Amino acid sequence: MKINIFSIWLFSLTLSICAIILIGGYTRISDSGLSITEWLPITGVMYPISEIQWQVEFSKYQKIDEFMLVNSTMSLNEFKFIYFWEWFHRFFARLIGILYLIPLIYLLIKNKINKNYFIRIFLIGFFLAVQAIIGWYMVKSGLVGRIDVSQYRLAMHLSMAFIILGITFQTLLDVNMKNIDNNNSYIKTNSETLFLFLFLLIFLQIAYGAFVSGTHSGLLFNTWPMYNGNIFPSVENNIIIGFINFFETGEYIIFAHRTFAIFLFLLVLYINLIFYKKNNVLRKSYLLLIFNLTFILQIVLGVLMTFQNIPWHLALAHQGNAIVLFLISISMWMLCKKSHQINVT
Repeated sequence: MKINIFSIWLFSLTLSICAIILIGGYTRISDSGLSITEWLPITGVMYPISEIQWQVEFSKYQKIDEFMLVNSTMSLNEFKFIYFWEWFHRFFARLIGILYLIPLIYLLIKNKINKNYFIRIFLIGFFLAVQAIIGWYMVKSGLVGRIDVSQYRLAMHLSMAFIILGITFQTLLDVNMKNIDNNNSYIKTNSETLFLFLFLLIFLQIAYGAFVSGTHSGLLFNTWPMYNGNIFPSVENNIIIGFINFFETGEYIIFAHRTFAIFLFLLVLYINLIFYKKNNVLRKSYLLLIFNLTFILQIVLGVLMTFQNIPWHLALAHQGNAIVLFLISISMWMLCKKSHQINVT
């Protein structure tokens, strides 16, 4: 069988983007994101080696509010730990840029890319460049007058990462869809719009999760489903008025995140019910079953995180599982789209 180099390239990009989302997640969880206070696209790839270089980097960090107000007792060795993760995050981003550009040039020269995919491929490259700018724009927000980055810019950075992942993976599926047999793997009904809706809602829940992380709202309550014994979280001395609370006030944010998860759960139940009624072979729909199990796992991880006060390993597992949900939801939508196209023709 002839190897599809274009597909291998897209698959490599997909894995790399998944990896950097997780690396970025740990960088965020470990409070490492503000350890490098400059954006040096070229020379920033160099890692400090000598003690003098480390002292220079540490002195830069000591000038920002996060150090002065939160980490004033931090030692140089502790700084080296958080510095590594921010450096590694940026270094891996540069690797993805290389992984995108060099193979792309080769594939274009060898005419290995169908012209139908040109727009999506170049859009991926454009968004990768924009993501680098957003990354620095996010970091810059936490250097002066704050001890953390803006939750709005964090959400923008995370959303762009998933948009890039979505376009890349969707293109990979589209290229290889003709080789996928979905006779026993998916629903054969005209429900393409429903599954697109599910995918979009999952994306929105992931994006909104950045507000939970950016405001540390998940630390406000270690009870579930109640909020410290209350049905709704109580807000004291709130000076913010209106809809902006859902982006600024922690109690509103965590309530919205949990409530949206319930609506997603009801939608998933509805999809399963429709499938069962029309096919009566739910056990044969392997992809939907995998999605169901992954969705349940996501809920379990979220609840465990709440009870255990957001330990880093569960938080990272929650984010990693969200990536899996995101990719499966794209796959289900694409396969449903394929089934609908076959039925129409």
